Amino acid sequence: MIGKVLNSRYELVEKVGTGGMAIVYRSKDQLLGREVAVKILQPHFADNETAVRRFKHEAQAVASLSHPNIVNIFDIGKEDDINYIVMEYITGKDLKEHLKEVERIEIDQAIKIVTGVCNALIKAHRNNIVHCDVKPHNILLTDDGRVKVTDFGIAQAVTSATMGQTDSIMGSAHYLSPEQAKGGKVSTKSDIYSLGVVLYELVTGSVPFTGDNHVSIALKHIEESPEDPKKINSQLPDRLAEIILKAIAKEPENRYNSVVELLRDLKEVEEDIANQAKEVKSIANQHTMIMSKQDYQKEIKKEKEKNNTNIIKKEEVQQKLRGVDVVEEKKNKEPTSKKKVPAKKRSGLLTALLILAASFIVIMGVGYFMLVQYVNVEEVKVPNLVGKHLEVARQDLESKGLSLKVYYESYSQEIEKDHIISQSIPPNNKVKKARVIEVVVSKGAQVSKVPELLNITLREAEIKLDKLDLQKGEIKEEYSNEVAEGQIISQDPQPGIEVKAGTDINLVISKGREPQEVEVPNLVGLRQEEAVERLRQLNLILGQVLKRESLDYHQGRVIAQKPSTGTKIMEGSTIQLIISTGIRNPRGSEIKDRKIRFNIPPGNEKRVEFVVQDDNGQRTVYDQIHQAGDTVVKDVIIVGPGTIRIYLDGQLYYEKQV
Repeated sequence: MIGKVLNSRYELVEKVGTGGMAIVYRSKDQLLGREVAVKILQPHFADNETAVRRFKHEAQAVASLSHPNIVNIFDIGKEDDINYIVMEYITGKDLKEHLKEVERIEIDQAIKIVTGVCNALIKAHRNNIVHCDVKPHNILLTDDGRVKVTDFGIAQAVTSATMGQTDSIMGSAHYLSPEQAKGGKVSTKSDIYSLGVVLYELVTGSVPFTGDNHVSIALKHIEESPEDPKKINSQLPDRLAEIILKAIAKEPENRYNSVVELLRDLKEVEEDIANQAKEVKSIANQHTMIMSKQDYQKEIKKEKEKNNTNIIKKEEVQQKLRGVDVVEEKKNKEPTSKKKVPAKKRSGLLTALLILAASFIVIMGVGYFMLVQYVNVEEVKVPNLVGKHLEVARQDLESKGLSLKVYYESYSQEIEKDHIISQSIPPNNKVKKARVIEVVVSKGAQVSKVPELLNITLREAEIKLDKLDLQKGEIKEEYSNEVAEGQIISQDPQPGIEVKAGTDINLVISKGREPQEVEVPNLVGLRQEEAVERLRQLNLILGQVLKRESLDYHQGRVIAQKPSTGTKIMEGSTIQLIISTGIRNPRGSEIKDRKIRFNIPPGNEKRVEFVVQDDNGQRTVYDQIHQAGDTVVKDVIIVGPGTIRIYLDGQLYYEKQV
């Protein structure tokens, strides 16, 4: 792709990033002579309508959000199978990269970064757009210190600040709001939660919740309370810790009502930190004041005159100090005479030394004897105890002069209850007799009761299973007239049964009511909205809509349809309509509506044709086979003066000038 020019304008210069859905190239806008970033949808998504729609939605969502803290969108286009978005090119790195380098960000810098994100979200929220994926990866730090929010790829346009339940869970697990984790409604408060998690990570160096997989992390967002960030970073101001915890409250109603409120509180903390820094600087300046000796003496003289105090002369002070020293020296230099130790005391000391020497000899002798005994103890091979019952293992050890000690007990999915899981000395190793062998004993398989999963979504079932250490097994889909689409029809094993931890639970998911075969109705002549309502009643879907001029139908009326009337199709199928843009009137003639009512004369069945000739030429407006005695009613449109003719079996039967 390097060197390719899109739309004869955007030259791809260098690949700078690859994501799950798109590749980003540093590019040159040849028309305006500037650097831009071109995001191209991955080739394998080219035929995926959902991916293409989401990709284009990113540009549409952010195109109207011109703001210094949002990456600008310049253009969107498609060339051959290449879908692309042209964006502002940012020199710098994303916040996640920066975190990997510094681990934790200084508090004032963290507030500055989050303030920039707040400003971007305020702009988006005021335009009824929720980002839905606020995370460090989508926050860019430019080389000149600006903050830019990017990747509105899963952003949602909302009404009254809320939106309905999504078909899939979107957003990154570590920064997902509880309502997103549940697959429920999201709002601007969902962005506040995610931003609160980002701030938590900036000042502590870690996210509030981690886990082995996205399901376990999502479950923690829903159920667990985060650790107080102040416990991780003791330097954190109490007020900032309160702000973070309020932003990541489980229930949306307990969070900030808007990003504006969050920004206001952050500004207050920022001002407090700045004021404290000024005070510290002021105090530091006072303590580092430098004064010459002459200035110091002048200050003393001034103080003496002002307060009329007597300053003790230097000589007097020295004399007093010397006086103290003399006293201390006399005390400390008291002569110590060498006194002779009495003979009685010398005799006791000699006796004690002899006793100590004798005791040492005895201890050494006993130790040597024990060492010899240990060295001469018979060695035996340690038997393999793994998988044996505890009592059998004990007997095996005792038969070899060894003893058994239970180190601890643990659940095991493979080893039966009261059987050995592992041993401290591996089998076949030689040890001295009387050695103690420690073992880990199985408590049996950990069991869980299979939960009730019927009539809930697969997402909700995954959360329940993960909580009980059970696994999602085989997933099948079936039609159901009783269970709503997307909900669970049946499960295996059944609810209430005790199974081992890690057991697979197989599920059958409803595809909704099984579609029935229906007959395509006649929509020709109906207004478009009437035709759509008729399709809805039959569980059919409006497909492609084409528009063209008509010879016989007023604007907004259905000219033709595909499949045709009477065709048998399945519910959920699409119907293509051609809608009139108005009657073609080449001469500006008067347009008249006429109703033809014709009774078929007696006799055999006949082919009935209505032919109109007017300013639009001659055309057949009706052609059907009828039985004798039938009545045909047909509305026709005449442009200017014209003639209506009725033919029976190809023979002119009636003619009228209009």
